[in-house]
Amino acid sequence: DGGAVGRVSGVPEKGINLDVALRVQALLEEAGADVVMTRTGDYALCDENPPIRKKLQDMQRRAALIRQGGAGVVLSIHMNEYAGRSQSGPQVFYREGCPAGRLLAGAIQSAMIAGLSPARKREALGGDYYILTLGVPSVLVECGFLSNPDEERRLATPAHQKKIAATLAAVLAGFVHSGI
Repeated sequence: DGGAVGRVSGVPEKGINLDVALRVQALLEEAGADVVMTRTGDYALCDENPPIRKKLQDMQRRAALIRQGGAGVVLSIHMNEYAGRSQSGPQVFYREGCPAGRLLAGAIQSAMIAGLSPARKREALGGDYYILTLGVPSVLVECGFLSNPDEERRLATPAHQKKIAATLAAVLAGFVHSGI
């Protein structure tokens, strides 16, 4: 599942997600963190013909990697898409009922607004996403909209990806070191 696709460039979300994730990994490891990645290349974690939906098997296997790795925090990186082209700005989601996840999501949302200066300043929201249900503070970060031509252009550039990664890594490093 390549995810959202840029309306102008046709670039799939999955490549930008991975670029940002690898940059976050490098920055966090540089700061002394142990990072568990659920993918480091262009592949899915499902069988060719699984007995269940491919996406479900992929998510179950990602969850298993996270649990096996002993993750204290989960960060799921994505690019957003909407039917209209006017939507923009990063959006962070957390699991309802997880105070530490809510705090992390709020910190990331604020940092993304401060660091990226988006035209639309969103608030972190509770969400019901599978990856947020793993029993540790978890956030799903939609870094911007590939359906917005201006934002798509920025999201596809290494400079902007580096800025996103630096913002995410700084918040995560502070969150982990604070012991929350």
